[in-house]
Amino acid sequence: MKNLIFLSHIHEEKDLAVLVQKAIEDEFSGFVKVFVSSDGSTIPAGANFLKRIEDGLIECIVGIYLISPKSVKRNWINFELGAVWIRNVLNQRNGSQELPIIPFCHSGITPSELPMPLTHLNAIEAKNSAHLEFTFKSIQTAVGGSGNLKTDFEKLAQNIINFQNSYTLGNSLISLFNTLEYPKQSLLTTIQKCKEEQEKGKTVIELDFIIERDIFYKINNIVSENLQNNVIVIDKGIRIFVTNQKSINGNAVILKIRIGLILNFETELLAEIG
Repeated sequence: MKNLIFLSHIHEEKDLAVLVQKAIEDEFSGFVKVFVSSDGSTIPAGANFLKRIEDGLIECIVGIYLISPKSVKRNWINFELGAVWIRNVLNQRNGSQELPIIPFCHSGITPSELPMPLTHLNAIEAKNSAHLEFTFKSIQTAVGGSGNLKTDFEKLAQNIINFQNSYTLGNSLISLFNTLEYPKQSLLTTIQKCKEEQEKGKTVIELDFIIERDIFYKINNIVSENLQNNVIVIDKGIRIFVTNQKSINGNAVILKIRIGLILNFETELLAEIG
């Protein structure tokens, strides 16, 4: 029977979970099975989902947790981590082997930023090749193996960075629209317009705003940090606009946004905006 590694993740981070799953199973071929609930095979159609999760938590010899600013707030991650944590405490009291519990920090959170009690765990930065190698050596020890590892950790780290770049694009786009307090109905209209413009061969959509200066600075920061190749902010100068019977100096702004970016994250935008 193969040793089981439980890999906890949220659905939005499925692609990263499968990436890490494949890397571990390739390294320890024949010795381990990585439990990933959303990979399409670990929990077959028709199976009792919760029962399979419970079995995985009871049988695993290593727990890996994909921790991002989004996933750290999810109940399932904390539930699954707590289950293995308690198992580990009981193992240590009974003199049994300690279970490695390893948070993989990614997409904007670092080990030093983890909340209590996660700060007590030996977390790694998923994009750091040396940290990845440390994790694989911990797995090797847990399964009773030894010798040199064959994984190209620089390549694996780069693949994780590529995932992060794509994943954080969506989060940054959501942050952009939330900062603008973009109404849900306006978003639906914008998405429909993007689809129509894409059919015409257009690649960019323009959105016009008049916004307060502090909002202008915030969206500039969001774009400059994470959306440089996908969004262009054009400042059309200071304008006076009236809100709640007050005259406010603001900026007339045009946002040029890549249509493909909006449509790629349509589901996420509709779930998070408005």
